[in-house]
Amino acid sequence: MVRLFVAIDLPDEIREQFRDVQESLRSCRARLTLVDQESMHITLKFIGEVSGSHLTQITDILQTIKGTPFSLELGLIGVNSQRAPRVVWAEAGDQGQCRALAGDIDTALATLGFEPEKRKFRPHITIARVRQFHESLFEVLAEVSSSCSGTIPVREFILKKSELTPDGPVYTDILKVPIKVPE
Repeated sequence: MVRLFVAIDLPDEIREQFRDVQESLRSCRARLTLVDQESMHITLKFIGEVSGSHLTQITDILQTIKGTPFSLELGLIGVNSQRAPRVVWAEAGDQGQCRALAGDIDTALATLGFEPEKRKFRPHITIARVRQFHESLFEVLAEVSSSCSGTIPVREFILKKSELTPDGPVYTDILKVPIKVPE
């Protein structure tokens, strides 16, 4: 069994901007798990645990997806919920192209029996996970919310394997799929 997801990788200059944000987050009294900068990405579809025999089917169907290359603008840094935050994230502004790509991937994988996503897709980059909330998190977020900016060019999406380890997840690229314009 392998644990899979489909993602967009980030340029190094975007990842590096989160270093200062993570340093600021260390000053709050919430208990956080910071995401390793090399692991940061935008998840398009979490597939989950699949048997190795399904891997060929998944790679084959992902390669049929067409689209147009696009860019995302890095947005504000915030949390997934003001009442019970579990994730500190950076929004990735979307003009609909990223949402359409995620929808196309979801629809294609549904033909293989993978459950379509029920929640509305919201492109974001996870910076930290909240293990125990403390109000001081909001104070730090107010200081850093607009501290990052930049453009994320999207020319491909990647099928990744995720191995959970005591030191955090380890991601391995399985397949890079260039975004091809329909003929």
